[in-house]
Amino acid sequence: MASAYTPETRRDRITNQWVAFAPSRSGRPKHTTAEPDATPGRESPPVEGCPFCPGHEEMLPSIRWELDAADSPLPWQTRVVPNKYSALSPDRPAQDQTCGLYQSRASRGRQEVIIETPHHYQSLTDLSVPQVDAVLQTYLERYRTIRRRDTDLIPVLFRNHGASAGASIAHPHSQLIAPDFPPPLIQREEDAARARYDELGRCPYCVMIEEELTAEARLVRTDEDFVVFVPYAAEVPYEMWILPRTHAPEFGRLTAPKREVLARTLRDVLGRLWARLDDPDYNFFVRTALDYDPDEAPHLHWSLRIRPRTTVQAGYEQATGLRINPSIPERDAAVLRDDT
Repeated sequence: MASAYTPETRRDRITNQWVAFAPSRSGRPKHTTAEPDATPGRESPPVEGCPFCPGHEEMLPSIRWELDAADSPLPWQTRVVPNKYSALSPDRPAQDQTCGLYQSRASRGRQEVIIETPHHYQSLTDLSVPQVDAVLQTYLERYRTIRRRDTDLIPVLFRNHGASAGASIAHPHSQLIAPDFPPPLIQREEDAARARYDELGRCPYCVMIEEELTAEARLVRTDEDFVVFVPYAAEVPYEMWILPRTHAPEFGRLTAPKREVLARTLRDVLGRLWARLDDPDYNFFVRTALDYDPDEAPHLHWSLRIRPRTTVQAGYEQATGLRINPSIPERDAAVLRDDT
C-alpha cells in the first residue's frame, strides 16, 4: 500500500532547523505486545564492578548529595556523585589564550552524575511515578544549587539511555554538565525565539502549543498541566517535546505539584517508546532559559525533549547540516498514541 505521506522539507521557525522527511523509507514499526506496567521492577543485588550500585562506594570519587529512601529498606532513593572523568573543573580560572586563528581557555565548570535508583536493572519505565518524581526532585535540587552557588555556570540536564545514545554504564543514571559559557546551540535558539517573539508579539512556544492542540495530528499526550507532541520539524523519528501548558521560561521554577504531574507524564511517554518501539536507545534533555532569573523572557518556554536513536546521521547530513528524517511526525504521533 502506498504511503499516505509524501516527502517534504520543513523548517522549525524557533530552532531554525531544516529537516527533510522521507516517509517512504520506513513503515509503521512492529509493536511489542507488552505494556509498560506489565514489566515488574527488576530488583537485583549489586552488580560486580558497577560503581553506582550500593556497597561500591570505594569506587566513587565522593558522594555529593542523596535523597533518603523514606519508609523503605533501600539505603537511598537517588544519589549524586561527581563525574570521575570530568572534562570540567570548578577551580580552573577561565582565561582565554589566542594564537593566530586558534583560541583556547581552561575548561571551567561542574559535572555530576545523578544515580536514579539503587537497583542496577531498573530503568525509568520500571520505576513507579513517585520514584520518577524523586529523580526529578534530584534534578531540581542539583540544578538550583549550582545556579545559586555558581552564578556564572549554566547547568544542562540530560539522560543517555543505551549504548548508541552514549551511555557507558548500564546502571540507570542522568547527568548534569555546567560550563561557564552559554552553549552555542541554546544561545542560537534563544536568539531565534526572540526574533519570533518580535514578529508575533507573543511567546513562540505558547503559539506552538496552541497550534499543536488545534491540529491534534502530532499530539501524543495532554493534560491540564503538560502537552506532549512530535514537533512539526522533528529531527529524528519519534522525537517528543514535553512543555508546560502555561508560559514558564525557567525549569528551576517548577513547583512540587507540577513536578509530580511531570513525573507521571515522563514515565508514560517513555513507556510508550518501550512498548511501541521495543525499548529504543534515546537521549533526553531539559531545555531552559540561560538566565536563571528571566524576568524579561517573554519569548522563552522550558521543555523536556526526547530523541530516540533509531537512525544515524550519514554523509549528506554531516556535510550539509540538513537532517533527513525517514519518517514523518504525524505518523510517529499516531504510533505513539497507538491509533489503529
